[in-house]
Parts: sequence; structure tokens; C-alpha cells
Amino acid sequence: MRASWPRSGSATSGWSTRHGKEHTIGTEETASTGRLAHRVDRVALFGAVLAFAGLVGLPFVEFRANRIASGVPEAISVAGPVGWLACLIAVAALAAAVVAPRVHRGPVLVGIAVALIVTVAAALGVAAVVLQEGEPPFARVSIGAGAWLAIVGAAVVWFAGWRADTGRGLRWLAVVSAFGGLLAIGVWGGLGELSIAKEYVAQSRRFWPLVGQHLVLAGSGIGFGMLIGIPLGVAASRNRVARDIGIGVVAIIQTIPSMAMLGLLIAPLAALGLRGIGTTPAIVALTLYALLPIVRNTFVGLTGVDSAALDAGRGMGMGAGRLFLGVEVPLALPLVFEGIRAAAVLVIGIAAVTAFIGAGGLGVLVFQGWGQQADDLTLLGAVPMVVLAVAADSLMRALGRAVVSPGIREEAAA
Repeated sequence: MRASWPRSGSATSGWSTRHGKEHTIGTEETASTGRLAHRVDRVALFGAVLAFAGLVGLPFVEFRANRIASGVPEAISVAGPVGWLACLIAVAALAAAVVAPRVHRGPVLVGIAVALIVTVAAALGVAAVVLQEGEPPFARVSIGAGAWLAIVGAAVVWFAGWRADTGRGLRWLAVVSAFGGLLAIGVWGGLGELSIAKEYVAQSRRFWPLVGQHLVLAGSGIGFGMLIGIPLGVAASRNRVARDIGIGVVAIIQTIPSMAMLGLLIAPLAALGLRGIGTTPAIVALTLYALLPIVRNTFVGLTGVDSAALDAGRGMGMGAGRLFLGVEVPLALPLVFEGIRAAAVLVIGIAAVTAFIGAGGLGVLVFQGWGQQADDLTLLGAVPMVVLAVAADSLMRALGRAVVSPGIREEAAA
């Protein structure tokens, strides 16, 4: 029997055609899904989800009969139309994270984040005024978990837009708009009626002196940490014994709890004729805690210099000193600044604990708030520390960009 092969247009050929079409359609769907996944900004989406969940799922504010009474949770609906506007802006952030074109995503996200922060602040002011109307003067309205989560989500959306292709002029406009809006709401929008603002008024005579003390403590710890840590990191990069002992010791110091460190310093300082409480042991402890990131990053930066760059310097007739200052130090600077930045953020937080030994600082407000069960007094000390840490981080980043050459900075980032 003669074999019969399917001719053109036969069932087999039709099956092949259909199979090809189905494969093409599947490929197009996969490509479309891939483009959608590529278009979604996951960081911005996460921030928008946080903000929306906080606004609609958690208490927006808490009403207290007095500063230490238990709070009665209130939803964002208490803020009226301003509260619902904040929810709509959070929805807009969700939509922008998913469908905004990549070309315009950065400006759109930053603009939405600014609008969300300002609107949440306005809603807090409205809620504070509405809830305290007709109440005794010692009644308080505290910021609820939902508002805090919304602020964090807005900050994440801001970060997502900031890291995108956003021009410097637009960034400055966003910062000015945010601060201007918050200032206006603070003056005319009712933010002054929040409990934390009333705590500030009550503590205003000593608030700024405590901020100054905190800056002196943290700045001294970072300064002495640099004076000791950078030479120690250089020595560790040159000598194996200095590396093993120096880095090992500062690593062990980092594992000691801050309260235990303050206690351990009493005997050595007393042997030197110094007081075991007050500013001196606080600065010593903060200096010790600042050492590890500075020493480690200095060591890694110097030992990570490309050997080709060193060979090129030697080929140009550089001696050891010129090679160190002209080649090794410039190439290691990005990592050194990162170590100082990490130490600054760390020390600003640990400086709060030194209030226990009478060194002052914002920790005084934090621990007094805990002792009096006054949450807003605790926040009055904690929130400025967060602001100081963020400011120190931004300052060190800006200083690093100013000092380190663009070429070295790009190579370090790569």
C-alpha cells in the first residue's frame, strides 16, 4: 500500500497552523505579562499598600481624657472630607505604582507622596480640632497607628520616586512643598492641637537645650571615633597583628549592651580620677561604639584598592607616602565615608541611653515619658532622634559626593 502524505491544506497542516497561532498568542501574552511586571514599581506599590492599609484598617487617632489615660481609637472618617481625600491619594499612589509610564514615574510618585504627607497632616489637624471641641482643656488627641503607617508608606513612595529619574529642581520643589505645606497646617490647620504638640509647648523651655546636648554627645562620639578609628583602620591594613587585635577588639566592644557598657566604664574612669557618671563616660561609650564601622570600612577600603592602580603609581615613580595619599586614600574614601555615616546613625540612637547616667540629651524625654506612661512625651524625644539620624545620613552622603571625585564614586557604586 502506497503511503499517503498530507498535502498542503490538509488536517495536519491546519493543526500546525493553529498550533503556531496558539504559540504566538501565548508568547504575546507572556511578553505582555513581562512588560507589566517590568512596569510595576514594587517599592512604590509596597509603600502605597502600607499607606492605604493604615488609613482604612487601623485607628487614625486616639482620643484621651488626659495625657496618661488610655486612648479611644477613632477611624479616619472623623477627619471628614480631608480624611477621605487622603484615602483617594493613597489609591492614586497604588495606581501610579502599577500603570504610570516609566518616563514620568519619578515625578508622579514624588508629587503623590508630597500630597499624601500634607493631606494626612491636615486630616490629623482636623481630627484633633473636632474631637476636642467642647472637651476639658486637659483632653488630648494622639496620633494613631494608622496615621503613622500612612506616613511611613508615603515616605516609601517618596523614596521610590526619588530614586527614579527625577531632576534636582523637581526634588527641591518637592522638599519645599512638603515643608511649606506642613508649616502652613501647623500654623492654621490644627496640628498644634495634637497631644505631641501640647507636650512640646509644656517642654519647650528645655527641649532645645536637650537637642543641643544630644548633638554634642553624638558629635563628640563620632569625632573621637574618627580620630581613633581611621588610623586604626590604616594600621590594620598594613599590619596583620594590628588587624587581628584591632578589628577583633572593636568587634567585641560592639557586642556589649549599651547599659552594660556604661556600668563597665565606672571602675576604669574612677581609677583615672574621672567621674563614672555624666558627660565623660557617655562620650567614651559613644566613641567605642563608633569604632567598628569606621575601622572596618577604612580597612576594607584600603585593602580593596586595585593592584593595577598601585602598580601604575609605582610606575610613575611614587614612593610609599605619595602612593598612599595620591592613590589609596582617594580610592578608599567612598567606603570610609560609608563607615562614618553608619557610625553617625548608630551613635545618634545610642546617645539616648546616656540619659540614665545624667548626660542629658533627648533620652531624658523618652525615659520620662516611659516613667509617666505618657506616650506623646516619649514620642517628643524619639521623633527628633529619627530626624537627626536621617539628617546625619543625608549630610554624610552629600559630603561624600562633594569630597569624592565623580569617577571614583561611579566605580565604587559599580
